[in-house]
Amino acid sequence: MSTSPATSSVTGVGHLLRLILRRDRVRLPVWVVGLGGTIVASALAVPPLYDTPEKIAGYARIVGATPVSYLMSGRQVGLDTLGGIVANEISQVAQLGVCLMVVFLVVRHTRAEEESGRAELLRSTVLGRHAATLAGLAYGFAAALLIGAITAISMLAAGLDLAGTLTYGTGLALLGVAYTAVTLVAVQLSTSARGALGLAGAAVAVGYLVRGLGAVEDNALVWLSPFGWAQGMDAFGDERWWPAGLLLGFTALLLALAARLMAHRDFGGGLLTTRPGPARAGWLLSTPFGVATRIQRGLLIGWAVGLFLLGMLYGAVIPTVPDLIASNPEMADFVGASGQAAEDALVDAFLGYMFLFMAVIACGFVVSSVLRLRSEEEAGRAEVVLATPVSRTSWMAATTGVALVAATKLTVIMGLGLAVGYGLASGEWDQVVPQVAGQLAYLPGVLVVGALAAALYGLIPRGTGLAWAAVALIAVQVILGQLLGLPDAVQAVSPFWHLAAVPVDDFEVVPYVSLLLLTAALVAAGLWGYRRRDAVAG
Repeated sequence: MSTSPATSSVTGVGHLLRLILRRDRVRLPVWVVGLGGTIVASALAVPPLYDTPEKIAGYARIVGATPVSYLMSGRQVGLDTLGGIVANEISQVAQLGVCLMVVFLVVRHTRAEEESGRAELLRSTVLGRHAATLAGLAYGFAAALLIGAITAISMLAAGLDLAGTLTYGTGLALLGVAYTAVTLVAVQLSTSARGALGLAGAAVAVGYLVRGLGAVEDNALVWLSPFGWAQGMDAFGDERWWPAGLLLGFTALLLALAARLMAHRDFGGGLLTTRPGPARAGWLLSTPFGVATRIQRGLLIGWAVGLFLLGMLYGAVIPTVPDLIASNPEMADFVGASGQAAEDALVDAFLGYMFLFMAVIACGFVVSSVLRLRSEEEAGRAEVVLATPVSRTSWMAATTGVALVAATKLTVIMGLGLAVGYGLASGEWDQVVPQVAGQLAYLPGVLVVGALAAALYGLIPRGTGLAWAAVALIAVQVILGQLLGLPDAVQAVSPFWHLAAVPVDDFEVVPYVSLLLLTAALVAAGLWGYRRRDAVAG
């Protein structure tokens, strides 16, 4: 008996979903533990800091009502309640995190599969035409709903109001669902996974920025962004649900657009054709370092712009630190200072915390940059490079070198961003060199994480996901290590724990040099392992 076209086009979705879960048995838990764990830890850590009406009032007056807070987290309602403060504190990480998570996961299992040729191989079996797309879509939806559920559970565990918790968790999940649909449209437009990531990532950035600008100006611009719709549900305020209809309608509209675009493109192709390059390559592309630089150029530019802007935002907060800690002395413990410390000491403690926080973010870049080795290998492009006179050692050394050099440049850019933000907010421009130098004081920790990723790639290619697990553990140690009272033996796992807490403490040469030597040893171990294993290790 024949099946209907509608049935045959989705044949095999369940099998593909099981395959996706099997392939992402490490990647998905890393996302859930990293993002979900950060949200949980933050939600549980905030309430003890604001346990009196005076502290809550001080937060609403000093932090929640500043232009920087509006730009980063929007205009969160209910800041006169503990629930509103928790929502405001976790919104930046939770909202951006869930959107970026679904972007990476959906592109990985749709456009990247077509680009590598694996999707064509699967379609040669009994598989419906739209099965792969629907499986990737369902996977993105499920991941977003999971993060929303984890967020809601963590808020309930913190003792927050049930209605506000459900409203916030639902808005967060629907935001992730909406950007899953955005990513699916980007997949139809681009001919490469990198292009799809760029388009979807730009959509996330635009939505986030539009919401932030609208919140700063307090105008209708916020209603042009899915971020604004999610926040417009007014969790811990009026708890209105009609903005959820905007998110669902936006998602449905984009899914219909994606379906139409998919019907008008060739399999493996995209609707936006790539511009052909020059007939002859420049001299730089004749070297492994030049090729690696060209491959990662877009990644580096995107991270540089993003981290510079983030540094500016954090730098602009610095002048408000003394007033914030005066209204809530326990916040001083969060940044490693005494509530009775002098104003300069409080600013230094906050700067040290910002340096560490920015360094952890840079760890995410250096891991993704080093692990381009793995993605190039899986896609078969590394095999093409190695078919030339380029040796394995020179190829891996070039890519790893590009990542570590780029991490150094980004460290300088982050310091410049902090200095520029501070200068714009305070009118003082004499802190550029000290703040760049302070950010560089944490560079060895970033390089060690990148070197760990290189060692895992060379020695245990299947274990490269452990590099992301290391980033998540380091983030927990840096952000919540003191508040959670983690023992020194646990905190010592983080390379940043061994470095001097500049600018509060004096710079120490021995730990700095020791971590640089460890970086060299890990890279050497990775090179040694890569020379001796199969070129394409499964």
